[in-house]
Amino acid sequence: MKNITRFMLLFLLLISCATKKEKLTFSKFIISNARGLTEIKVEDNGSIFISDNLIGIIDKEGTIITKNGTVLAEVIEDNQIIDGEGNTVIKIDKEGTVDKGSGEIIQWSESGELMKGDETTGLRIFPADKNSFQTASILLFLHLSI
Repeated sequence: MKNITRFMLLFLLLISCATKKEKLTFSKFIISNARGLTEIKVEDNGSIFISDNLIGIIDKEGTIITKNGTVLAEVIEDNQIIDGEGNTVIKIDKEGTVDKGSGEIIQWSESGELMKGDETTGLRIFPADKNSFQTASILLFLHLSI
């Protein structure tokens, strides 16, 4: 009987892990402004800091939760970002490119500068890891929209 119970628990654990789909890839990064001051810092575990204050956490499944436990936003299919009420707010692709629909493209350069068309915005990500670009763009968008 104990073996059956252990097998069932292991089976349930495997199924729950298999149903979670990673939508974001990122590692520890910092976004700084033109003066070199840190705007946003993200730890490897997804903890999000603004001005050294923990404001929430982002997970690899694409959910952004405030430190109070409120869902702020979530990445759904097709790289759409929805707010806590389920409203689509923006689409940000895997490379972190934002197309507002007005023809104005915002994207990260190879060296980690956030570009608005051909002009730099003064924001920079360190390290310039392409795997973190989408997460960085999502967090910047949310930070600047609030």
